[in-house]
Amino acid sequence: MELADTFTHPIFKNLTQDELSYLVQLAQTLVFETGTILIHEGDIGYEIYIILDGKVEVTKKIDSPEETIHLTTLEAGSVIGEISVITNNPRSATITAIVKTTALMLNITKIKQDPKAQSIYEKLTQNLALELSKKLAYWGNKLVKYEAQDQQQIELDEDKSVVAPNSILVLFGWKWSDIMYEAPFLAEHGYDAIKISPPQEFVTKPRNPWWEIYQPVSYQLSKFYGTEEEFIKMVDFCHSYDLKIYVDLVLNHMAEFNENDSSHIGTNNTTFAKYHYGPLNSDNDYYEFDDFYHFDNDRDNKKICNEDYCKLEGVWHLEHFDLLNLPKLNLDNPHVITILRKYVKYLLSLGIDGFRIDAAKHLKIKAVEKIFAGLKTNDGLKPFAYQEYYTGAPMGIDVYSFMEKYFKLGYVTAFKYGEFLADAINNKANNLQKLVEYSFGSSWIHYPENRTVVVIDNHDTERMMPNMLNYKCSKNNSYVLAYIFMLSWPFGVPKIMSSFHFTNQDDSIPSTSVWQNGRYSCFDENSPWVAQHRWNAISNMVLFHNKTKNAPGISHLWSNGNQIAFARTYQKPKEYVISKGFVVINATEKPINRRFETGLPDGKYYNLITSRLASGKMQGATIEVENYGFATIEVAPFDAVAITVDFME
Repeated sequence: MELADTFTHPIFKNLTQDELSYLVQLAQTLVFETGTILIHEGDIGYEIYIILDGKVEVTKKIDSPEETIHLTTLEAGSVIGEISVITNNPRSATITAIVKTTALMLNITKIKQDPKAQSIYEKLTQNLALELSKKLAYWGNKLVKYEAQDQQQIELDEDKSVVAPNSILVLFGWKWSDIMYEAPFLAEHGYDAIKISPPQEFVTKPRNPWWEIYQPVSYQLSKFYGTEEEFIKMVDFCHSYDLKIYVDLVLNHMAEFNENDSSHIGTNNTTFAKYHYGPLNSDNDYYEFDDFYHFDNDRDNKKICNEDYCKLEGVWHLEHFDLLNLPKLNLDNPHVITILRKYVKYLLSLGIDGFRIDAAKHLKIKAVEKIFAGLKTNDGLKPFAYQEYYTGAPMGIDVYSFMEKYFKLGYVTAFKYGEFLADAINNKANNLQKLVEYSFGSSWIHYPENRTVVVIDNHDTERMMPNMLNYKCSKNNSYVLAYIFMLSWPFGVPKIMSSFHFTNQDDSIPSTSVWQNGRYSCFDENSPWVAQHRWNAISNMVLFHNKTKNAPGISHLWSNGNQIAFARTYQKPKEYVISKGFVVINATEKPINRRFETGLPDGKYYNLITSRLASGKMQGATIEVENYGFATIEVAPFDAVAITVDFME
């Protein structure tokens, strides 16, 4: 930029020739050698600079004077120092010449103090403010503030020792020994919590449909998964890898008594009759007739109907009537509460760390609170709890107010999250651009961020809900892209599903072990296990999620319908500081090939979508970031790229 061109800069707009001549006399042309600091963060500043030639780097301190991070680079034509001049605050960043740089310097205070130059001062500061507003608007398109304190938060009612996981992995139908053998892989890939299937003895039905595991016969551990000794060994081994174990807890009902069944027996050979179950535990407790709800009504023998799920008057029905002919436990009966509390205490004594509460929408939450009251893990912590709840408040009722009793108990599954995401990725009601530009999270699903488990699929939705994505319903790689988005977008605790293959909706859980003779078999030909958690893109994105967890901001946002890119950014209140990772998702049939500003330091980064982690080292294709944060990135149709500062060459 030539000196003669400098005074055509927009900050000199509307100045007369005489006024420009005044500034020419006042201005100084300065040359800064490489490494010279033009502006020090924290100093009081009276000058602005217009870069004529060269390049400067803008950096900012993080938590100590020794720690600084790169924000951006500026070249010829850029104005620097104007924020401090306009706001009268100390300099907000340090600016250093990274090549030999020439700049025009104007002392604004001198102009302000000159009585003859008041018109110049007023025009100049007005123009500076206008240019600053344009700059902020530009950065506003790149930076989406995402601060947890702006979301609705729930305080824990009792002690705050409960520890939420980074993510939750559902190993659906896995035996205890298989989970133990899987622990090293899970830990290496960043998984930190495993949700196991309901461990209690369950009914055996003709052809063994998968859903029989949700029909308790007693509260002994089911021999289907292994012995109690194997359970304890699995828990202890997982703990040695810092993996938490959560139990799927069925509190709502017992197994259906169907008179047409040839037998009524559980996996441990415990028999039962109508409204008669036991022995339930080592104390030889039994459930009898009075331990269940019984209502005379004109609605098909106290069955729940679809309207009950969406109307306020249906809430009472959900909490008292049978679900799918399953005998409903009377949670108003102290005897029932005592037995369920014994079961929970027993599980905790075996070393588990938390629970998924099945069918929470059908439970009286006050009764559940009594079951859990004062109970601790073996480490003295309050057990983590998350509740299966589909999908919100009755029609016309504020979701947050209605759900508050559930939020106080623990986290809640957000199935709406998966529905919105499926619609966006499949370009139906929304697209990814709308999700990222309108802060996809609490304002969409009305759950507080610190009480939300985000869900793409589970054992029910993959069989019964075609509007949600699953391993069988994944046109154009949409299922994997949804997981990449969920694990890169900062909201809630992500839940990852690991399924088994099924053809018919009721297909049974495989009897084939995952680990056979010390060898992992899920990817063998004809293996019945899907094992999404081992799919490369998903397991590596769990690592990305963990590495960027403390960077909840979104910056360097780019969006084009169902093509999006964003950086995950560490933030202090009201200011973004440093990018920890960068993601590009292409949910279209058109390839992406463009130059992105990533906000990341220069270097070569492994693309986590295609690279593989082996023996603690990432191996695979790399993306090069250069020139202070820029990278040319190619993304094939229906594919993605993800990079993070923790996995560089």
